[in-house]
Amino acid sequence: MHRPGRTTIIVVLVMVALIIVSSYLASYFNFILLYHIIALILLLIIVLTFDSWFRKRLLPRGKPKSEIALKLQQLKVRWIIRRKGRGVQAWNRVELGLPRTIADTSLEEKLSTVIIPNGLIEPEQIRSSKPGSLLGCIVGVAFSIFIIWAMFLNARTPFPAMTIYWVVIFLFLWNILRLILGLPAVHRSRKLPAFLRSIGRGRLSSRPIVVGPGWVKLGKTVWRGDRDMFFIRRTGFRLASSEIDCMFAGPEKRMRMTFSGVGDDDFQLLFGAWNVDDVRIEFVDSELS
Repeated sequence: MHRPGRTTIIVVLVMVALIIVSSYLASYFNFILLYHIIALILLLIIVLTFDSWFRKRLLPRGKPKSEIALKLQQLKVRWIIRRKGRGVQAWNRVELGLPRTIADTSLEEKLSTVIIPNGLIEPEQIRSSKPGSLLGCIVGVAFSIFIIWAMFLNARTPFPAMTIYWVVIFLFLWNILRLILGLPAVHRSRKLPAFLRSIGRGRLSSRPIVVGPGWVKLGKTVWRGDRDMFFIRRTGFRLASSEIDCMFAGPEKRMRMTFSGVGDDDFQLLFGAWNVDDVRIEFVDSELS
């Protein structure tokens, strides 16, 4: 499947390097390269704009090399950038003989280890996540600690200015907690208290997703394993252990979500429930959903 962002990352790095070199030459030789720098910045904006369009691509460029890829082209399904999107017109997944789940080939080995329940399962609530990175966590925590330390050194202002100091310090402490809990290795386990997991997953105020035997429900919309499809792909150069991009598609609506890798407990519950042999849609109106 198409992995969005790989080409863009390389192009952006090249653009940034050119901007830095141009700025250095301008200062070293004492002449202005203003037009060149503006052109590079505009080109960078254009690349990022086109990247948002290319993220909708489902299959890699070029002629499809497999029967499934050819059928997916006929289905005319596109990825969505937002969390929700309209359904696919003329949906005919069953007629085309497509499976209910399609994933990037690089995920095959990891997905094969996910347990698919044999018997009837009860509906459960899960949450998607906005996984952070180790580098982002280190930089963010270091910056927050530096600001807090600097504010403590300069906290000699009388009240009420001290109140503002403490509010800012609290916000940076909250940011440190959020960054640490945002690491995939920290919040992917369901053994962590629910409130802390919600902070780490970046889903404090979002509505939970309900999964049941062969179906997934968000609000009033239901995706069924005997009719709809579940797509799983990697993004850019990120490892499958740190982030995966998923999408449910059908004739009614599409829904996109990210998880903290294949090892994410919530993703494994979702994957296992969706791929059970016996789709039991009669449980969709349970108390949880």
